[in-house]
Amino acid sequence: MHNGSKTLLILCVLSLTYQGCSLSKTASDITSKIFETGAPYFERESDPYVAEQAGLAMLKTLEIFWTHNRKNRVYTLLLAKNYANYAFGILETEMIKFQEKNPAQYETLKERAQLFYSRGKWYGMTILNRNKKFKQTVGKDLQQFQKIMGRYKRGDADAVFWTAFAWGSLINLNKDDPMSITELGFVEAMMSRVMEVNSTFFYGGPHLFYGVYYASRPAMLGGNPEKAKKEFENSIQVTKGRFLMAKTLMAQFYAVQVQDRALFQKLLQEVQGTDPNIFPDQRLANVMARIRAGYLINRANEYF
Repeated sequence: MHNGSKTLLILCVLSLTYQGCSLSKTASDITSKIFETGAPYFERESDPYVAEQAGLAMLKTLEIFWTHNRKNRVYTLLLAKNYANYAFGILETEMIKFQEKNPAQYETLKERAQLFYSRGKWYGMTILNRNKKFKQTVGKDLQQFQKIMGRYKRGDADAVFWTAFAWGSLINLNKDDPMSITELGFVEAMMSRVMEVNSTFFYGGPHLFYGVYYASRPAMLGGNPEKAKKEFENSIQVTKGRFLMAKTLMAQFYAVQVQDRALFQKLLQEVQGTDPNIFPDQRLANVMARIRAGYLINRANEYF
């Protein structure tokens, strides 16, 4: 099906929604496949402004379809993934820019990021809570929860990863909240299972998660610089350095944690000196990695 035909079909189905007609499950399921196959084109965008505006429109469009077909896994998973990615790639990047120069704007962006991560987590949980034992133990009984997570297979990695990513990122924005910290064990159990069944998922995403995990917290809460370094290096190796966000995050978290300014500068300069087109499927992530790298370099004196 050509892109024009896909767009026409989506508009036709949307028009039914606005006219007050209910979507048939068949039409909705067909459209979900269009969204699923078309989603990668968003990740290939090169203009961050276009991505920011289109990302919001895409989220609300997905929610319209999801409202009429709440059991559709594609819509639910795309919402979990894209809410989390928008918060991380766009909102958290802007937070770095404004943290010192405009605290009020920083807090506004932080609140939005928290909201988006919460929504991403909620949609992910909507999928995972279909397993009654998961629902009964998550956030309640860590030991039993760990046993249940051990039953999840490679095919479950997407929903588990994006839910854990959104949840873990939300906790990371609320490090001073004791209630959030108590939830960390459940997030770690989820990501640990993804690491076991598919460590290269989303370009080494589990390794990247653990790199940030070990580098962003004190030893008493699981921090470990040596493990952080290894995980970041593993993540970089998965794409042979083409996924630039891995180097940016290694500088932001690991290099700052161990106070290695030379490594900090080296990693960020490598990111800024690399063409985002080195990895077309993640062109947008690479563009945002370069922007974040610039913000971090400008704030180097605050970190060291």
